[in-house]
Amino acid sequence: MTKDRESKDSEKNNKTKIDYEKLLDKLFNRCDMLQKLLNNIPDYIYIKDKKNRFVMVNSTMANFYRKKPEDFIGKTDFDFAPQEMAKEYSKDDNRIIKSKEPIIDKSEKLIRSGKEFWVSCSKIPWYDRNGKIMGTMGISRDITRRKQSEDDLLSNEKNLFDSLMNNIPESIFYKDLNSRFVRINRACAKKHEIKNPEDAIGKTDFDFFSEEHAKQAYEDEQKVIRTGKPIVDLEEKETFKDKEDKWASTTKMPWYNKNKNIIGIFGITRDITSRKIIENKLEREISFMKALMERTPDSIYFKDRNSRFILINKALAENFSIKNPEDAIGKTDFDFFSEEHAKQAYKDEQKVIKAGKPIIGFEEKETFKDKPDRWVSTSKLPWYDKNNNIIGIFGITRDTTEKKKAEERIKYLSFHDTLTGLYNRAYFDEELKRLDTVRQLPITIVMGDINGLKVINDAYGHEKGDQFLKKIAYILKDTFRKEDIVSRWGGDEFIAILPRTREKDTRGIIKRIKELCCERTTADIPLSIAIGISSKKSPQEDMNTVLKEAEDRMYKNKLSESRSTNELVISSLKENLKKTEYNGGKHGDKMQRYALAIGKRLNLSDAKLEELKLVMDLHNIGKLALADEIISKPGRLTEEEWKIIKKLPEIGYRIAESSMVLKPISEAILSHNEWYNGEGYPRGARGEDIPILSRIAFVVNSYEAMITDRPYRKKMTIKDVIKEIKRCGGTQFDPKIVKIFLEILEKNTPQ
Repeated sequence: MTKDRESKDSEKNNKTKIDYEKLLDKLFNRCDMLQKLLNNIPDYIYIKDKKNRFVMVNSTMANFYRKKPEDFIGKTDFDFAPQEMAKEYSKDDNRIIKSKEPIIDKSEKLIRSGKEFWVSCSKIPWYDRNGKIMGTMGISRDITRRKQSEDDLLSNEKNLFDSLMNNIPESIFYKDLNSRFVRINRACAKKHEIKNPEDAIGKTDFDFFSEEHAKQAYEDEQKVIRTGKPIVDLEEKETFKDKEDKWASTTKMPWYNKNKNIIGIFGITRDITSRKIIENKLEREISFMKALMERTPDSIYFKDRNSRFILINKALAENFSIKNPEDAIGKTDFDFFSEEHAKQAYKDEQKVIKAGKPIIGFEEKETFKDKPDRWVSTSKLPWYDKNNNIIGIFGITRDTTEKKKAEERIKYLSFHDTLTGLYNRAYFDEELKRLDTVRQLPITIVMGDINGLKVINDAYGHEKGDQFLKKIAYILKDTFRKEDIVSRWGGDEFIAILPRTREKDTRGIIKRIKELCCERTTADIPLSIAIGISSKKSPQEDMNTVLKEAEDRMYKNKLSESRSTNELVISSLKENLKKTEYNGGKHGDKMQRYALAIGKRLNLSDAKLEELKLVMDLHNIGKLALADEIISKPGRLTEEEWKIIKKLPEIGYRIAESSMVLKPISEAILSHNEWYNGEGYPRGARGEDIPILSRIAFVVNSYEAMITDRPYRKKMTIKDVIKEIKRCGGTQFDPKIVKIFLEILEKNTPQ
């Protein structure tokens, strides 16, 4: 048994050894592959430790410095590069180690044997497998040739610009922010009769023109600098100090630096005193046109007889989402616009080419393949060669989308109610005239009047009332059909025209309106609307009679629904009023029983007792208009806040007056804080002049306030409360009511 076990252990160890050797071979092969890859990549690759010492460089980098890779290990850039350059490299490495942020595609200069080379360098943090930063890793790519090409291009562009400035016949000038000349071309120098263009530097128009012209030119240029908006092709009379006036066409545009900040203006002035066009001037004018096309915000283009683009300006290239305007050459509108728009544009252009008649200021909607439509004003004119043959068209398109939106907004506002978004009365009247035809019969009119809007406005403010109107409007939008004309008729009235609709066909619509009112009613906003319907069935019927009948039926329904509507509104007021009470209305039922018990002892009628119930529930209804911060304030109120509090009875009075149900108790609500001795508020009423319901409510509510915790004081004991009520009998409270209330308390208070 022992030998067998030893044999098995030996086999297992041999197998483990073989697997380990395979793993080592595999690892060695991968390392060898990685090393070969690094050494054969044409980019310079290196790794440095936290002290900027080289840990690894590939053969490409070593070969650049004519060294071996091992020559770099443990050394720094100071051993290979000039000191100033090495300092910059070291500064970048330390920043990466500190911030852990990479540096990507930075152009760096390398020097070998006195010769400059340029590389695009990317450096990143180097971490170990535990996430600890070990140093930096970098890769650099030789861009020496590209850099040389860029420098050559920049030099060529400068030469081209200098050539343009020196040879163009128009006056070209650059000015700083104070309208002082920075540079002018030879033509401008000749115009101002100075030999050397540099002699104009630092001077202004006041040195050459009359004061009047120089002053206007200065104001124009400062406006361009302030607004960034160019002045293009301004025809003006140039008046000089000591020579004849001339007429010129002047363009002045903002001059930006590389950071897109305006640093002055540049301008081109063309003498148009004599409009003689000579052949040898044509090419120069084309150059001027190209310069103008680069800056104008309008889309400018030239097309051949087959409507293929020959030339477009920068603005149109941007509109087509192409970087280079030359990329549009040979293409057509079908490459950029929707097929429908491209077809119409082609048709218009071929008509211009055949007839030789331009299209001027044509307003159209440009529809694209993959971006939003826009409105434009387009002019297309025939393009002639020197022999007066039409060789194509040229066009100018101006974006008028914002103008169109403004027009549509004005049109919308002229026909819509701004609050609800429904049509307004003016639009309704126009549509009623248009639809009042035999073909549209029968026409049904649906008229609605919102229930309780005045109470909502008085109780919660007009902002809440506006929400009320909007909610009803949304219900009407969700209920009526697209072909129906739904309008806001007046303050709280809505009206709808239903063409080709019988009166009985509207029953489902009315039912749905009522259902949605129930569904969307909240404690804050109880939604309800009274509706009346009438139909015009024959041409002989007068539409005004139909409208009157719908209105009469609406008011009839409003009266029949008034009870349930008022109950809904009052229920809403009660619920919202509870939220303002310190005890959340917990004592309400008990206090109401106390008040009714007093009323019965005073032999009040059943009607008065019902009113007393409402007074107990809604005496503080004015609080609904009170700011939350005053209601919930933990400390005592300021003098200004007390002034607001003392206005609440008057606010409550106005709310009650706006409701048929609450109107009988409006006086009681107004007087519920009046003192028996006349020192209360708001009117200073005294004794029997204070409504009996107010006197009862004042005693009971004062009792409730004293037995309830408030944010600024603790509740009083029953014993102290009774003592306080007795003390205030004859001053604050009606002594007769105090006597009855204390008897009721004594009877109902456990001994």
